[in-house]
Amino acid sequence: MLWEKIKNYLKLIRIHSAVLSGVAPVCVAASTGLNVTIYHYIELFVIGLLVHTYFFVLNEIRDVEFDKKSKYLSEKPLLDGSIIIKQAYFLVISSVVLVLIFTLIFFYDRFYILLFVSLASFLFGGLYDIYGKKLPHADYLTAFTVFFMALYGGFSVTINLGLLTYIIALLAFFQMLINNIIAGLKDVDHDYIAGGLSTPLRMKVKVEGELFLVSKHFIAYIVSLKIVHISLTILPFAMNLIVYENWQFYIVLILIFIAVAFMIRFLTIKKFEREKIKRAIGFHEMFAFMVVPFIIMGFIGPIATIFLVIFPVIWLGVFLIIMYGRLMPAI
Repeated sequence: MLWEKIKNYLKLIRIHSAVLSGVAPVCVAASTGLNVTIYHYIELFVIGLLVHTYFFVLNEIRDVEFDKKSKYLSEKPLLDGSIIIKQAYFLVISSVVLVLIFTLIFFYDRFYILLFVSLASFLFGGLYDIYGKKLPHADYLTAFTVFFMALYGGFSVTINLGLLTYIIALLAFFQMLINNIIAGLKDVDHDYIAGGLSTPLRMKVKVEGELFLVSKHFIAYIVSLKIVHISLTILPFAMNLIVYENWQFYIVLILIFIAVAFMIRFLTIKKFEREKIKRAIGFHEMFAFMVVPFIIMGFIGPIATIFLVIFPVIWLGVFLIIMYGRLMPAI
């Protein structure tokens, strides 16, 4: 009984996808090029997980009425009654309080700047969760949530951030922006029923019977954002902001190519199959992230680089199996 309750909370938090939220401030801190202890990185990872918890649990609370319209989501903890709304709100509030407490304990010498960026992250995340289904292009609110969470990592090390650090934070911004937009693809069959207007729906993506119709406007929009994301990825190499070997750059190009291949997959799929769309989106997100450890490899070394590439994959797999018994979320 206790174990089932724990699993329900893990599902509510979406713990399987929390790893990239935790790693974002870690990577930005590493990109400063300054000496950072392992304890500092762990503290940043925990704070990233707490911001993730705040954002996604509040999102689950606000999306209850929309999720009720989907036949795929009936087993969500807030829908099947395994967790009540009051308990979910307690989790949201606790996450905010813990971030502020940990900021004061771990980074008291930079408390005010970190207080500002963490509150900015909470503000944009809250605005998205509350108004995201109604506001046009509210995905940018989500992206700013991650951008400030990533900057938290940099400012925890120094207040004098360099261009590379801002580029890494912007990579987090655009990855989250793209991920949040394309995540709406898997929900186009039911969001409109409850009155939601995600970016795919606003840009005429729709399901007719079993046909999945992705508009040319939507494809052009996503491709444009992806071009910006790829440009930012290549910029540190082009501007010689990092010391690197040629093979590092080639690996980054390969990872970009793989991510784009999965993007093409979910943009061109003809039959609406939620599982296949989710899988392609998930692989795109993972390979898009993998470029970052290779960009900052000169600061963290090869072992840490390999760890940052493999750790999110292991985290994702372990928690998916724990919660759903398979390497794919059921909800």
